[in-house]
Amino acid sequence: MYLVQGTLISQTEAGDVLASLQTQLATTLAQRLDSETVLACAESFAQWVLNDSDALNLDTESRTALHGFCQRDTLATKLARELGEAPFSLRRIDYRSPHFESWRPLGLVVHITPTNSALLPFFAMLESLLVGNINWLRPSSSDNGRTATLLAAFLRHDRTGTLADYLAVLPWPNTDLARIFSRADAVSAWGGDTALTAIRQQLPAGCRWIDWGHRISFAYVVPSAASEAQLDAVADEVCRFDQQACSSPQCILVDSEDPAVLREVGEQLAQALARRAQQWPGLIPSEQESAEISSQLAFARLDQSFSDVPGHVWQGEGWRIIWAQTAALVASPLFRTVQLRPVPRAQLVETLQAWRTRLQTCGLVAHTHDLALLSQMLLAAGVSRVTSVSAMHDGYEGEPHDGVYALARLTRRVSVSFAADALPHHVTLDHLPAEPEGLITQPIMDKIAFQQTPMTANAQLFFRSGGSSGKPKLAGFSYRDYHRQMQAAADGLFAAGLDPANDRVMNLLYGGNLYGGLLSFFTILDKLSAVHFPMGGPSDDDYSEIAQLIIDQRVNTLVGMPGTIHRLFVREEARLRAYGGIQKIMLGGEHLNPQQREFLAGFGVSMICSAIYGSVDAGPLGHSCGNSPDGVFHLLADTQWLEIVDTEQDQAAAPGVAGRLLFTSRAREGQAVTRYDLGDLGRWVTGPCKCGLPAPRFELCGRHGQLLRVGTVFFNPTLNAKAIGVPLQFLINYTASGKEHLVVQAEGDIEHVRQYLSQHSELGEALNSGLLDMKVIHKRSTDFQRHPQSGKTPLVLDQRQPALNNTAEPAGTA
Repeated sequence: MYLVQGTLISQTEAGDVLASLQTQLATTLAQRLDSETVLACAESFAQWVLNDSDALNLDTESRTALHGFCQRDTLATKLARELGEAPFSLRRIDYRSPHFESWRPLGLVVHITPTNSALLPFFAMLESLLVGNINWLRPSSSDNGRTATLLAAFLRHDRTGTLADYLAVLPWPNTDLARIFSRADAVSAWGGDTALTAIRQQLPAGCRWIDWGHRISFAYVVPSAASEAQLDAVADEVCRFDQQACSSPQCILVDSEDPAVLREVGEQLAQALARRAQQWPGLIPSEQESAEISSQLAFARLDQSFSDVPGHVWQGEGWRIIWAQTAALVASPLFRTVQLRPVPRAQLVETLQAWRTRLQTCGLVAHTHDLALLSQMLLAAGVSRVTSVSAMHDGYEGEPHDGVYALARLTRRVSVSFAADALPHHVTLDHLPAEPEGLITQPIMDKIAFQQTPMTANAQLFFRSGGSSGKPKLAGFSYRDYHRQMQAAADGLFAAGLDPANDRVMNLLYGGNLYGGLLSFFTILDKLSAVHFPMGGPSDDDYSEIAQLIIDQRVNTLVGMPGTIHRLFVREEARLRAYGGIQKIMLGGEHLNPQQREFLAGFGVSMICSAIYGSVDAGPLGHSCGNSPDGVFHLLADTQWLEIVDTEQDQAAAPGVAGRLLFTSRAREGQAVTRYDLGDLGRWVTGPCKCGLPAPRFELCGRHGQLLRVGTVFFNPTLNAKAIGVPLQFLINYTASGKEHLVVQAEGDIEHVRQYLSQHSELGEALNSGLLDMKVIHKRSTDFQRHPQSGKTPLVLDQRQPALNNTAEPAGTA
């Protein structure tokens, strides 16, 4: 049975399918297969196989195996374990160098699979498809269309319709393999030495040879540790696949050369086989295979009769044990035929040396205190895999196979290098990711909806989110989420102008609800490998120790909130002017006002920009660059998708018009973030950026929600006014020195208003740290100020410059 373009074709109808496949190779190779397409298809297929008991007339064991292998988490873990996170991203190998590397598919891989594993051909094809290869399968003669049928069913779960170009089954004759190899970039073949040699001789020059030859496995037993349960486990692994699998124990090596000990182990193992053999249905050997078993038994008995070498043969219904008192690893004729040999641990490496290239699994029976030592000895002897005897046929997600990672053999490592000044701020050379599927059908998520979205079982790391409107909430991340987002933020900080090779950075994102910013930037700077000085907050408004550390350690870059940075320079003006070594200031939160910017520029600071725009809930969202003005950010497109919609309805905002920013986090495992309205307003910035980065840009234009950032904290004017219970109006501006200044007009007891805001609101933190001035005055509500455009009397009049009125904040801050 052929499979071509997702269609099953009988051999009589096939015609010259090979020529057709070869014709379209170049077109398919030019495409880029996204691993997400494969993961989505496999996930759907896995659920179908599990839930449809009639699926392809598969037995329960096969359906379970297919479901387990095809689960998204299983395949994603395999990809990450073997090739790393984002393996196909063409990115710098180091932020300090202009060298980019990535994994890429080999191209066309032809698979030649064996007869002893019914599902192996399907697994091999899916594994290679996962890394983007085109895959042609030449199945074994006993396949009888099974794999073609399975793959056709798999392709029916591909919503994109693209995977059919990457999978074909061609039951080609052995005598003409060279024809299907002619365009192959690699041939992956399973089998014995003779078969593999015959296949390899037909490979074209330069074609990668991926061989999966026969391997031998065994159990190593410390006699005093061999309990009845352990020997039952050995018997189970012998019988489970009748020793047809490479991981089946063919030989039992005993850590002793005492014949009495060997005889006792043999007796105990014979009892275990007698107990367990009937639990496993057995294979019937062929006439030739039966003859080989009979010959070995006969020769063993002859040796025992005519020589002085101790030995014995135990035999039961469908099983046998051959003990010879010779230190050696011996191949078995299989079908539950066990070789028993003495190999004291001192002779272990020497005894196994002749088999080094064929060794696979050792099931170890030993005391706890011996496990580490014997494992190291076995690995030194050439064993690829050491397990407990009960797990010789089991494995774990991402486990190496025969001493290698399979995906590394199915891919190639590529590199791109440019002059250092060619793309100075590019961390990757990747295409922009596509829009997440099905997004338009999702409702807009506001703050309340986010907080009501349950965490998933993958959530491991929790940041305090909000609290301005009542009890603090949490935002959940898996550690994989967190590190992926911090990597994106590190890329953004590099693009914004941080130079890990030369900058010495002090992290001033300390204190209160900003703890997440301190922790996040600790990780971001770690990923950048930057020289980093994390700094706690000053006591009693005393910045002298911070200033001295800046001078002593030659710090040239500060990361912090504008209020904190400004306060530091005000309090330590003389010393910092004399030092003159601070060249870069990277800000979280609101931008500096003109007075603050002019003041800091007087210290010789040459670069003042935003660090990262983001939120606790959604993570890092955007980054600045040297070619964009304040308030304009590039989207962190690797991890985020952005829509800008009308302020009143769910439709795209008109070009150039500010609308609500809706963020969707890509691959967020800990908590779903879909079309999340943070409360910020913004508009698209059209046209390419002079910095050369392809990620789209947006400009922040203020807020439309209930929270207001003032003095580095978020403040909810509505809830606080309600709690105080008298008419209020909040006026926000800057003092002459550039510090933020809040005037509260109240029709009521101004001392009560002042005490409440200082002690029971978020403003207390900013007031106590000297980052905000506040004045409370009595005024009748009829005399409150009106909005200059609308004429209304708003609760808040933010008189800071509109271009600076945004809520950019460091990722992870509250």
